[in-house]
Amino acid sequence: MSHLCPNKELCGSCAWSHIPYEKQLIQKVSDINGSFKLKGLSLKCEEVLPSPKLEHYRNRMDFVIDFEGRVGMRQKDKWWKVLDNHTCFLADEQIDALFVLVREWAKTCGLSFYDRRAHTGLLRYATIRATRTGQTMIVLVTSAPSNEDERSQILSALSALSALAAPSTLIWSINATDSDTSFGTELTTISGAGYIEEEISSVKYRISPNAFFQTNSYASHLLLDTVKEFCGDVSDKRVLDLYCGTGFFSIALASSAREMIGVELNAEAIEDAKTNAILNNVSPEFFAAPTEDYDWSKHNADIVILDPPRSGMHDRALADVIKHKPITIIYVSCNPKNFAREMVQLQEIYNVTAMKAIDMFPHTPHVELVTKLELK
Repeated sequence: MSHLCPNKELCGSCAWSHIPYEKQLIQKVSDINGSFKLKGLSLKCEEVLPSPKLEHYRNRMDFVIDFEGRVGMRQKDKWWKVLDNHTCFLADEQIDALFVLVREWAKTCGLSFYDRRAHTGLLRYATIRATRTGQTMIVLVTSAPSNEDERSQILSALSALSALAAPSTLIWSINATDSDTSFGTELTTISGAGYIEEEISSVKYRISPNAFFQTNSYASHLLLDTVKEFCGDVSDKRVLDLYCGTGFFSIALASSAREMIGVELNAEAIEDAKTNAILNNVSPEFFAAPTEDYDWSKHNADIVILDPPRSGMHDRALADVIKHKPITIIYVSCNPKNFAREMVQLQEIYNVTAMKAIDMFPHTPHVELVTKLELK
């Protein structure tokens, strides 16, 4: 298999692109089962669903702008080095096209570049998102302007970028801290609606600048359908979605469940979830709170969906699951190693009755794992 990336050894974003795709899937299942074996678990994953699209499937890319004006991806294991003019064959083709224009603009717009050592300068990141419906978003992350003149200069430059690139929406995001993240807390919409929308399995989702959304829109329906399959008939069930984010599972299940409840740490994500509920004419309840601090047992849920971050559940959240013993759990894990670690305790009170992996990340070692656990 020829390399699809000209800088594969330097970038590392597509670490498995040299491996034939069929072998990637076999290796992912082997790695999942290897994680179980290391923890002394008798579990075995036997099915992995391939991604319908192997290239240009990512709907979001965060491009770094360094202190010398290079724009591109970070070099592997060298956070301070940026591969100028390097995009990614995993990115949506709409993102590739916008990247070229954003890079051209960054080098000529007259705004200073952020120095991550000295913590000076303005331009930090360009986050570009795209949907299958053809909508695009550029989020330009800068440091906070030092005065009104600099603010006006930024606004003028961003207006020029909007005219040049013509995305569906362009947002100015200010990161006023020294932290090196592609995330700002002060958002200004330069053009468009300030959001884009995607549709997965006939469910509409609004994506705001800081919202998390499943990275592979082309495979997201496989993840959603698997969770719905494992939940079964929910017409007489109360379903609780912990770590619900912007309501990816909650919104899809709300129309069929007797009652649907979502809990999420990020208050901004909860506002997006409420908007998504309105878009789809459903009425789940949403609560903004850390899962480990929220007394979700009061809802007496029949089914609990767990979709924690890559780090896994907080120790207190896991303790609450073991204490309250929901009858059915649908566990969605993007890190099977941490899932295996938690299953060491969960296996004492739960049987695994279904398991399926979904390859949301072709050409990388990452994989989603959906597991149904039923109380013994």
